[in-house]
Amino acid sequence: MSPLSPANFDSAYSSMIAGAIPLHSGDVDKTVFMVAQDVLGTARLHLLVTTDAGSGMAYYFAAPSASFTSIPTFATPLAVALPTHPQHQGDGVYFLQDVNLAVAVEKTRDQIRVIANTNEVMAEWLADQRDLPLYRVEGNDAWSMESIPGAYRRLADGISLRTAKYSSLVAGVALMTYFVASVGMSAMAASADRSDQSHMTAINDAVTKIDFVSPLSQQVARLQKMSALVVRAGGWIDEYEIKKGDERFVLMMPAWITKDYIDALGARVQADQADDGNLVRVSLGAPLPGTSPVYRVAAAPSANHAAPVGTASGAASQPAMESEK
Repeated sequence: MSPLSPANFDSAYSSMIAGAIPLHSGDVDKTVFMVAQDVLGTARLHLLVTTDAGSGMAYYFAAPSASFTSIPTFATPLAVALPTHPQHQGDGVYFLQDVNLAVAVEKTRDQIRVIANTNEVMAEWLADQRDLPLYRVEGNDAWSMESIPGAYRRLADGISLRTAKYSSLVAGVALMTYFVASVGMSAMAASADRSDQSHMTAINDAVTKIDFVSPLSQQVARLQKMSALVVRAGGWIDEYEIKKGDERFVLMMPAWITKDYIDALGARVQADQADDGNLVRVSLGAPLPGTSPVYRVAAAPSANHAAPVGTASGAASQPAMESEK
């Protein structure tokens, strides 16, 4: 496969995510699809899913199909980070670099994630990853990511081919003897009925399993989405807690972030200027234990009112807790 142009490289990797879910008796591919759909906000996806019986996990790459409009077929050498890849070298950072963008897949134990940013930012990030070996993936065997319709089409083509072969065999038997064919068809029909019933039972079991898996998947997907957004902005997660479905967090983000970043985190998220003028404190829910409050800058008082304690008007103004001393 020919190398990607810088524009196509950026398009393919800038929105890619990676993750892992526990194996279960239901439809693993469907569970991965549900998680990726929630994280990326679209059902039009390209996926690469592998299952590792040794670790009891399914690992996946996912990206919006819109990222591949100019790329008819896409295969990534970063697939070597997946434990089932024959060239996988264990836990570490698997690294791929292009003109404008660098991409790393961090694999540790049963966790995997994609980090993508400019070459300068990624160079600084790599310098902090001294505990993990670095593997450059150029030249490794690339594995394809497939669109959801493409996967269904491939599955349908395989079923059609097997059905055609099976039908030809049945026709041959029918030509040999009508009686034997009749008996055989009756037996096959009964077997097909049992097979269909078994298949429907398996689907119901899968849906039931997914219902149990889904809440955890949604929580993991939410945290992964948040992590990707914060890392992409050059910030960090200062506090995070989820208890009985109630989510609270404190993020530290650079002051240049736009309203789009805040909106992407949810409607109830608040942003305050941190003590350091270069940072914005983004939070959801009540302040967590050990979190220092950030005082908002109030509007200037009118001539008819004294400046309230704790505002920015006047050098003598102090936070309320200090004025009460």
